Amino acid sequence: MDYSKPTLFVISGPNGAGKSTQIQVMLPDDLKHINSFDRDKTRLEFGAILAGQGVSSKDITLRSTRMMEDRLYQEMKKAIGLKSHFVLETPLSHPDYWRYLDLFENMGYQMQLNYLCLDKVRYCVSRVDQRVKEGGHCVEPGTIKGVYQKNLEYINEYYKTFNIIELYDGMAIPTLLARMEHDQIVYADTLALKKEWIKKGLPHIAKKLFNYFGDQKD
Repeated sequence: MDYSKPTLFVISGPNGAGKSTQIQVMLPDDLKHINSFDRDKTRLEFGAILAGQGVSSKDITLRSTRMMEDRLYQEMKKAIGLKSHFVLETPLSHPDYWRYLDLFENMGYQMQLNYLCLDKVRYCVSRVDQRVKEGGHCVEPGTIKGVYQKNLEYINEYYKTFNIIELYDGMAIPTLLARMEHDQIVYADTLALKKEWIKKGLPHIAKKLFNYFGDQKD
């Protein structure tokens, strides 16, 4: 893809996959200098400010989320006005998240999804538990399971939103499993079809992967 054109990079995956830690690994070399908008980090920063102001804990979550959404909208509008690249780290498990993408798509942006996933929900839960022990934010296991499943459901349904999709295995160092450009597989590792989250969670893309490997054998 021609990265001289304004592009929205969506970095997504389930909770605990390592998106914030590994985000630079998943960006094109020429664009690693671009800072990403991390929704969780920004919300936590606003939460800390509100806590310092004496806001009750029951109000902090709602208010910090609203503040984060306002900041995100401002940053997106600024990038669109400048026709500059934007890197957004976000789940895709609810229609509200896809509305972010609509803002850029409606303004003619190229769209790229880089998706980092773990093999099973329990691995996500374990990583989040470890993150909490190290002082990070908590996510309930039920929420983790829901995000894991719904991310894949929405991506499977709306994958054609993206000009490019890269799928990464996050079990160790992020490993590129497959790259799809304009609805065509252009690269795939045989490991891709051993991943249940691809075979069962992204059946439309999995079918393309089966066809890709079949064509290579002919």
